[in-house]
Amino acid sequence: MEKTGYRLWAMGYRIRNPNIQITNFKFKILSFEFRISLPIAYCLFLASCLFFIGCASTKGHVTLMPMPAASPEYNISGRKITFSNKDVKISLLPLKPSEVKKMLAGKDANNPLAEILAAPQYLVFRLDMENSSKAKIMYNPALTTLFDNTMGVHKPLDYTDMYSLVESSPTPESRLNKMKGMFYDLTTTLEPGQRSSRLLLFSGMDEEASEITITMKEIYIGTSAIAVSFGFRTQKENE
Repeated sequence: MEKTGYRLWAMGYRIRNPNIQITNFKFKILSFEFRISLPIAYCLFLASCLFFIGCASTKGHVTLMPMPAASPEYNISGRKITFSNKDVKISLLPLKPSEVKKMLAGKDANNPLAEILAAPQYLVFRLDMENSSKAKIMYNPALTTLFDNTMGVHKPLDYTDMYSLVESSPTPESRLNKMKGMFYDLTTTLEPGQRSSRLLLFSGMDEEASEITITMKEIYIGTSAIAVSFGFRTQKENE
């Protein structure tokens, strides 16, 4: 295959180079030898290029749908999974690209992140938390991890990651300041009765992944801690 590819490249090179005169090509496929004319060689060269381009995979948008949970503390409604007990209610909703654009453009119509984070290589979730206990709740996004079924491990994007996405645009600090409070970055503390609704962002999921699990460790309720997990399967969408 390597030799065949090289010879096809040589065909293209010779065809493009007017200083090289050539009227036919000779090549072997397995034990058979062929002689072909220049026009046929050119057609084969173009066909091979189109073949390899067509075989290249293109990652498209995916819709994440909840996977059933064994515990009765989890509830599924549409695309959203909710964990709840007497102390806390945690909901995770995967957003579609159109929803991401609408939410981010609502804060800043010219924010490049509205387009960037709607691209297929990013996964955006709306994470809602409600403190129904009598103690403080502390959530640290650095202890959240996304695992996919291709052995991929991903951490949420933080402020530094977000800055790197917009640093080439005019006034990147101003862009991010307009998004303050929209995504989880540092530890979030909820007093009794308080709620929080922000975005949780991930990047780099393998396009072959068909299932993901988001695990949140050490969510503190007072001095005790819980861990929760949310499972989703992927399906292609045309958006």
